[in-house]
Amino acid sequence: MGLLGLDAYLARHGSGASAELDRVCAQIHAHTTLLYWFTDLDAALAEARRTNRPVLSLRLLGRLTEELSCANSRFFRRLFYPEPRINRVLRDRFVLHWQSVRPVPKVTIDFGDGRRLERTLTGNSLHLVLDAHGRPIDALPGLYDPDTFLALLERRPVAPPRAPRPRALEASLRAPTKHMVEAPLLRAVAPVGPDLEYETRSNLELHARIGARLAMRPRPAADELVAWVYRELFLMPPDDPALGLDVPEPFGDQGFAPFVIQSRNSL
Repeated sequence: MGLLGLDAYLARHGSGASAELDRVCAQIHAHTTLLYWFTDLDAALAEARRTNRPVLSLRLLGRLTEELSCANSRFFRRLFYPEPRINRVLRDRFVLHWQSVRPVPKVTIDFGDGRRLERTLTGNSLHLVLDAHGRPIDALPGLYDPDTFLALLERRPVAPPRAPRPRALEASLRAPTKHMVEAPLLRAVAPVGPDLEYETRSNLELHARIGARLAMRPRPAADELVAWVYRELFLMPPDDPALGLDVPEPFGDQGFAPFVIQSRNSL
């Protein structure tokens, strides 16, 4: 029933947290946003033609219905989609759709006493803007600060922030081998603040490269553009079984070190 089904559900059952509401909206913890997500692109495009709106298609590792989808999609779900200004733009100006690029890599720590800790290891996501015929108009790679993300959704010019790299990140990058191990921890302890400013600036640079790619003729189809972004910009080819994690051991020729991380975003 689409959006009408969501409205009917809310009128009958309210907006409290429930597994049923999550299923209706196709998003875990849907009560925090009350956004309706299509998971069938053809249906989303039909709705876009009916409402004369573009489609905002989230491409992610894992699924938006899972707690442990890729790190950036978790930030979107927890910090951006509920933000009142962003939520209103998403609700009023776009038809929302999400599609999994592939499962997200996960790592499990077994403490040996029955306790197990599971976390995602790497991943990135992309907001793809499509016209009503499924042709890509724009693509917003990765994570931004909320003001920049909102400006990009509203297609306003954005100046990259001039904030320096966080001291912890700068120190880590001085020793590249050490940084490969520290990167996930830095992302875990500093997901906002200066680290987010640095990531905003980096992703605006990637956004400019996407703009140049879209200006080329012939213009790439949506799936072709997504594959190019993951392969060339995120450095995690979707067809690579190890998703860019399986790189040679830097300390010798003892095979591979799957934990070594070379992709742009971790955790």
